[in-house]
Amino acid sequence: MKKSIFLFLSLLILNQSCKVETLNPVKKEEIINSSYKVIEQVFEYSNNLDFKSGLNHYSDDPNAFYINDGIKSSLNDLKKSYSEIGPYVEELQNTIESWNAYVLSQDVVVFTLQVKLKFKLKEKPEMKKRFFWTATVQKQNESWVIVQSHDSNMSSE
Repeated sequence: MKKSIFLFLSLLILNQSCKVETLNPVKKEEIINSSYKVIEQVFEYSNNLDFKSGLNHYSDDPNAFYINDGIKSSLNDLKKSYSEIGPYVEELQNTIESWNAYVLSQDVVVFTLQVKLKFKLKEKPEMKKRFFWTATVQKQNESWVIVQSHDSNMSSE
């Protein structure tokens, strides 16, 4: 009898610990509305050529990574590359054409954006391109941060 009770309690505890939290549509919408603001801020800083402030919304966790033009980077790598290219950028305008969000949990959301980019480097002609940008945001210490991003070119204009 004691073995049966122990087995039953063990299975009950295991079952409870393995339950995946089910989020209703209203809760998912609340999570999206809270988390997408970090994405908006990053693009706003970028459009204002304030790359350093935009990168403050990225996670510096060693497991976080960012892929840009097929190159996997850490946050430190991104900071270095933006500090090198930043002084040569005269104009930059990201226009988010569409948003898609997928809530993985109450603390993790994946966004895929279709973006139109117009930029001009000093002494270079203006360039335009469209790309998909995917980012995973995670709530850490009560703030949403980007823990992974990836971009993929769509076409040149």
